Amino acid sequence: MSDLVIPDDSTRPAVPDVPELNETQKLPMRHLRAIHEHHRRNMRMMAGMIEGVRSGDTSASELHAHIKDNPILENYRVFGNLCGQHCQLVNGHHSIEDAHMFPALTGKSAALDKVVRRLREEHEVVHALLLELASEAEKLIASPSEAQFERTIVAHQRLEKLLHSHFSYEEDSVGPALGLYDIGI
Repeated sequence: MSDLVIPDDSTRPAVPDVPELNETQKLPMRHLRAIHEHHRRNMRMMAGMIEGVRSGDTSASELHAHIKDNPILENYRVFGNLCGQHCQLVNGHHSIEDAHMFPALTGKSAALDKVVRRLREEHEVVHALLLELASEAEKLIASPSEAQFERTIVAHQRLEKLLHSHFSYEEDSVGPALGLYDIGI
């Protein structure tokens, strides 16, 4: 597992003050939350898949002896494919934010600029964690074992923890500003 440092939530810049928004101004924030909820559902589905593989009737070490006929191999493959799909979705989502949403927010206020810089930094860490998870899942598919399954789980848990925190911070810190400055997503 990499020695990648996960950002400390306590070092995040404060959420910028935004005046009360009307219902129309709240729509971009709700849209951002809906997009993040899609990713949260994917994370819950992957966590469920992990538990399904974990509770399989055959251990990963026994799998080596029964590779072609063992149903847990398909679970490993599906889990690996789901990890890959999830990685692509999150990376695409962050690429859109980096290319469109963050530039539109930059320069609106000093407090918001600090938040955007931090969110961009967190995107870099999320990207590294996505690559780590994809690599571990690929190794799991190529050579299923208890040890590799555990490494894949740890990679998923590290990513999941950061994403849950990141999504909430992003929604709270830039969500209202999207409506205030009429920035659609």
